[in-house]
Amino acid sequence: MNKTLIIGAGRSALGAAKLLLSQGQKPLVSDIAEKFPEVAQDIRAAGADLVIGPQTPELLNGISQLVVSPGLSPDIPILQEARKRGLPILSEIDLALAAFEGTVMGVTGTNGKSTTTTLLAHLLKELGSEAEASGNIGIAPSLLLAEGRVPEILVLELSSYQLDFSQPIRNHCSLFMSFSPDHLERHGTMENYFKAKWKLMLATVESGRLIMPRRILEHAKEYGVPFPKAPITQIVVDGETPYRDYGRTNIVHIDSQKGIVSGDGFSRPETLPAELSFHNQLNVVASILAVRSLISEVPWSDLMRAVASYEWLPYRFQKIGTFLGHPVFNDSKSTNVESTLVALQSMRVPAIVLLGGYPKGESFAPIAQYRDRIGILIGFGAAGTKIENDLKDLKPKVYPTLKAALSEIGDIARQSPAPIVFSPACSSFDEFKNFEERGAFFNQNLSPLLDKG
Repeated sequence: MNKTLIIGAGRSALGAAKLLLSQGQKPLVSDIAEKFPEVAQDIRAAGADLVIGPQTPELLNGISQLVVSPGLSPDIPILQEARKRGLPILSEIDLALAAFEGTVMGVTGTNGKSTTTTLLAHLLKELGSEAEASGNIGIAPSLLLAEGRVPEILVLELSSYQLDFSQPIRNHCSLFMSFSPDHLERHGTMENYFKAKWKLMLATVESGRLIMPRRILEHAKEYGVPFPKAPITQIVVDGETPYRDYGRTNIVHIDSQKGIVSGDGFSRPETLPAELSFHNQLNVVASILAVRSLISEVPWSDLMRAVASYEWLPYRFQKIGTFLGHPVFNDSKSTNVESTLVALQSMRVPAIVLLGGYPKGESFAPIAQYRDRIGILIGFGAAGTKIENDLKDLKPKVYPTLKAALSEIGDIARQSPAPIVFSPACSSFDEFKNFEERGAFFNQNLSPLLDKG
């Protein structure tokens, strides 16, 4: 009888174990430590065997395949031994999709993939399709299937870690939302990081569609990756010259200042909601193009009603209120410079900008290109000195911690009233567990200052 070894005892392992149990298998789950006690309890309660401790070669005896949690390194000894023995190594995504017969849509990118995944699933539901957002966000797809929640359409957020371990995923539609330095401790180089994400594009069915901003095609050409067989829709913004050196692409234009979208698939220019930030304009347009790859005749008014009912994810350039009549934005999800650049593109007047935290080794210098949108620059945390050096012409005011910076933000904004943009461009790990905790801290400290009513 086939026996599956699941490496890692996290959320995806629970889904994989439950799916295998529902198929009549009894998997073995292994982790070197019990990092998530509640998940470990659920794995045992489901009926799977769980072994905590050293992962010796003996674990592989009698094993026919492995399912690996995405956060693990491909080079851990147990996986090296499995390769020597010729054992198949799968991801939890592979396991789920082998049991799923519906339509798959995949979303990847350094930034924007969570919003686009949930927005796309929401639009499809509002238009009458049974769709679920899954993968790197929300419930693991294998757990959905194990619990009998089998949708018509799976919209998968896929990280580079998940794609690293996955076999080619046969998507109907794939979206590659952005690309900037990240996860280099795992991938080693930007080229390897890009190629991990590009795997999603290459597996898209020929009758499907690929959707991506213009810059992704520049990177594809730079890294010499194969050209996919599925047609590409390229999104260009604010008069950018379409990228034409990577095969034939269809072109959609966004005028971010006027909120107008036009081009391929649009019989006439259409107007986007006025309140959308620059990056949410991109998320909305990409999601609409993906919807239209499945449902071709959807009135624009129906799409806009569906967008209006979507609850935007917190801490992603989220407007939390106003102070002295100026908007306050919480973009705690910004953990790299690229995401802060996108936030600044959304500003129409100079703002009080807060950035800092634990740096990822990137230069902050590119932020200076938007100096006309920065009235006052505030740096904080472990990145403070580097921000001061990289952006010295902007004369940043630097604080040792975010707490210290926020203790004075009210006085600063009263002296020079302006929008407040919290877009850290850094990870949160010098002060906080994650970007959510950091975002909540910002909201708690700004809440007493916000205008009432």
